[in-house]
Amino acid sequence: MKTKALSALAVLLVSKVASFAAFDLGSSAGSTPYDPYMRGVKQVLSSLPSSKANLERAAQLTRTAHSFRYSYTEPYVAQAPSVTAAKKTGDCKAKSLWLADQLGDRSIRYVIGKATRTSKMSHAWLMWNDGSKWWVLDPTNVSRPIQAERTSRNEYIPLYSYDSARSYRHAGLSSGIAGVANKGGAVASKAAKRR
Repeated sequence: MKTKALSALAVLLVSKVASFAAFDLGSSAGSTPYDPYMRGVKQVLSSLPSSKANLERAAQLTRTAHSFRYSYTEPYVAQAPSVTAAKKTGDCKAKSLWLADQLGDRSIRYVIGKATRTSKMSHAWLMWNDGSKWWVLDPTNVSRPIQAERTSRNEYIPLYSYDSARSYRHAGLSSGIAGVANKGGAVASKAAKRR
């Protein structure tokens, strides 16, 4: 009886662990297809201070950005954080860039990828390291930080990311879902609320 229970527990544990993808931090890239549109993003990221934000502040700012009205803007260029703040509106690119600016932590990565594996359009969000673990900050779709290691392999699939100094390519490019980036698809979709 104990052997069956232990076997069942082991199968459950293995299936639970397998349901979460290893978090993809990418590899350094010399350039990306989005580089021509990243000038404003790179300016904000390079101006972030070297200070470290805490999870409580990240959660509060994510809620604030989530409360901004969604409005689609130019497909590739994120509006300036000051415009997003003044209008309290923006798309995924704008909300994420506003959040990065307000959080003021150089460990932020601005991500372009897919909210879900079946998404037709690209999506923008942030990856942030609080000093001990990585978090997904998606102020368009979710009002709270999500532990990166708890995301499934079918959600938050990064294609490219940017920090204050570098660009990164991610495994999503080789998994057959990179068509959006390669075909010039827009980065702006508000994914269906999943949480």
